[in-house]
Amino acid sequence: MDKTNANKLVAVAYKKFDNFFFTTLEDVSELETDLENEQLEIVKTWIERVCRFNVPHGKKLRLERNPGSINGSEPCKMPKQQQDEASLRAWMVLEILQASFLIADDIMDKSTMRRGKPCWYLVDDLGADAVNDSFLLEHIVYQLVKKHFKKTSYYSDLVDVFLQVTHKTVLGQCLDIQTGRNMQLEEYTMERYEAIVKYKTSFYTFYLPMKLAAIISDVENVALMDNLETLAMNIGYMFQVLDDYLDCYGSITKTGKIGTDIQNGKCSWLFVRSKELCSKEQLLELYDNYGQNDEAKIAHVIEIYEALNIPSHVYEFMKEMTTFNLRLINDLENDDLISLFKQLLEMVTENFGLTELIL
Repeated sequence: MDKTNANKLVAVAYKKFDNFFFTTLEDVSELETDLENEQLEIVKTWIERVCRFNVPHGKKLRLERNPGSINGSEPCKMPKQQQDEASLRAWMVLEILQASFLIADDIMDKSTMRRGKPCWYLVDDLGADAVNDSFLLEHIVYQLVKKHFKKTSYYSDLVDVFLQVTHKTVLGQCLDIQTGRNMQLEEYTMERYEAIVKYKTSFYTFYLPMKLAAIISDVENVALMDNLETLAMNIGYMFQVLDDYLDCYGSITKTGKIGTDIQNGKCSWLFVRSKELCSKEQLLELYDNYGQNDEAKIAHVIEIYEALNIPSHVYEFMKEMTTFNLRLINDLENDDLISLFKQLLEMVTENFGLTELIL
């Protein structure tokens, strides 16, 4: 599959997703009609508002690992229409799960913008009350999986993988929070960073869609799934490094959010790499200024990043990882999967001018 055709398929799938979102809202409403107490009518109205604000406006990144991988891994044993419908429902559930994580993440990070809009907890001064909305969306995930997949042979496998990955994500979030809360900057190492990224980001953003695709289409090729898992983790790592880079150097018009990693004392790739490169004097300055919500201190951290040429180091890292992952991708021996994974690489490297390496 060439890039043009792959992009056309993605555009068609995006349109299907947007249309299917309203069907899903009806599904959610039907789920809540099972609640007999008429006093809960206000809850149904609120859940719809939460869904409309938080679910449909993201990048829809999981498309390229879910329907795409179902169509490109092995010949599917179910009819194409049934396969497409299962793919779309799984994709929608993934976006709802993503929204639940982001609501909570924005509260914990004290973020102000998400996808070009105020974070949900800031809307109508919701504050900490928005935590319950994160819970609502997470529980809707399992209700929808039950509604649409309970009669399938793979229902228990779907539930199991959702539970496993959600658990890993929460562990990663906890590691991220505790690392930032303790602010023991000597513990900000690449090993710690890699663990945070693996559990908080890579499992649910890249591995989970692949695993769902394999379950739905009954993929039995263990070697293939091992390779896909490796690629999912590697690209997930690149995705987080990109996110860290844009948190510092990206514009709000591009990212849709305002960076907070420096003032929040996040264990980011930029900070950890700076620790590895800086002099003793620079390290002391970095420690004195990092993790403080003070404009002058934030600016000084960025000055140190610039002195160490951190953007160039990000570029070199992304270039090295691109070359490494391309070798893994080309070994897949499946044109559809190769095309889709190259699209993923383009997505995470588009800010660094590495397209020529990928094409």
